[in-house]
Amino acid sequence: MPIISKITAAKKKKGRFHIYIKVNNKDQYAFTVSEDLLVREQLLRGKDMSEDDITLLQEKDDLDKAMQKVLNFLSYRMRSELEVFNYLKELEVSDDQIGEMMDRLRELEFVNDRLFAEAFVRTKRDTGKKGPLIIEQELHQKGISQGLIDDAMTQYTIEQQLEHAIIMIDKKQSSYKNEGLKKKQQKLIQFIIQRGYPHSIAVEALKEVDLKEDPEVEWGAIEKQGEKAWRKFENKPDWERDQRIKQFLFSRGFTTALIEQWLQSKKEENMT
Repeated sequence: MPIISKITAAKKKKGRFHIYIKVNNKDQYAFTVSEDLLVREQLLRGKDMSEDDITLLQEKDDLDKAMQKVLNFLSYRMRSELEVFNYLKELEVSDDQIGEMMDRLRELEFVNDRLFAEAFVRTKRDTGKKGPLIIEQELHQKGISQGLIDDAMTQYTIEQQLEHAIIMIDKKQSSYKNEGLKKKQQKLIQFIIQRGYPHSIAVEALKEVDLKEDPEVEWGAIEKQGEKAWRKFENKPDWERDQRIKQFLFSRGFTTALIEQWLQSKKEENMT
């Protein structure tokens, strides 16, 4: 049976050791192990090593290397169990070994879906101002169970959601300054919904915001949209033209009174 004849430290990789066995009175390289495995398995010069022993040590070393990579993967931020599982799959770790490693990581609390979900909600709530529906969707994608999601989402209260939505509407409303009031309201509600907030939160937030209604700005907006409509329908008979223009402007959120005012102004302008 071969025996360990020499152990040397790897020059390029710290914490790794080359193991040699005696073959025909010569030292022959056999395998490389981590320092932890070297100590744990009591690998010393003169120790007998069967082929099965060498194979088993190589498998253990592969597992150690995979564990080090996982720990490095976890060092950047918290990960869900599904993220760690998929990472181990990418490393081509066997299913049995993945099961062992996941059990060990849970035991050491390096992975904990409950803590992960709670931290994820806090981060998304406080930094990205994402709505609860998007956060829940992202947690589902990371493999978190519905029960844990429900528990974690209690950190994102209705009051906080409403506060965030109000701030977002207040900042966003200037983007729709050329729209009629109704159209502006519709777009602001849609904007909040697209960011993951429930429709009820969007509507309530809109009620709380003082929408800046500048008569001059709104008149400028209807003039711009009205001229566009006039050019589009001016060749129609007068009655049909007026109806088409009214429909066009109403669909863009302008009030009936403002539409009538602009249309009368336009007709008087054409008569001069």
